Parts: sequence; structure tokens; C-alpha cells
Amino acid sequence: MFLYLGWIAAAFLAGVLLMLRRKPTLQQRVNQMGVFAGRTYAEILRTMDAPQTEARQADGQTVRTWRNQDYSISLLFDGRDMCLGVEDESH
Repeated sequence: MFLYLGWIAAAFLAGVLLMLRRKPTLQQRVNQMGVFAGRTYAEILRTMDAPQTEARQADGQTVRTWRNQDYSISLLFDGRDMCLGVEDESH
């Protein structure tokens, strides 16, 4: 009986530990960042993973897009990799 209760407690603790180690969602990380304009690409990468797509424009600006199943955000960067702001965001 005690062995059975021990396994239940161990499974519960393992589940709690896994929940605590969970990485924040993309949208949670975006919300934590607050304002993007004026931040460098390197600064943004400290909180975010690498973007899924990157499109260079003829004027030297770059649009970088991060996405997952239910959220997407595109940021516009100038030629010096300074963020000019949110180009597109969808939920």
C-alpha cells in the first residue's frame, strides 16, 4: 500500500516539475518584451528564438516573422538591425 502511494506522489512531483520547466509561449514572450521599436535584433533574440522567416526588402529593411500554431508576429528592422516596430500580428 505504501509503495503504491509512493508512486503516486512521485508521479505528481514529476508532473509539477515538468510544468515549472515549461518554456513560455511565443505570445507570452512577446508580451514580456513590451515595446519592440528601438530594440536591436540581438536584444530581441535574447528573449525570442530565431524567426521562422526573414524577408529583405529593396529599401534595405528586413521583415522577420515568428510564428507557432496559434500566434504570429512580424517585426520590421532597418539596415542596422534596429526594430522599427510591429509590421503584422495575428492570433
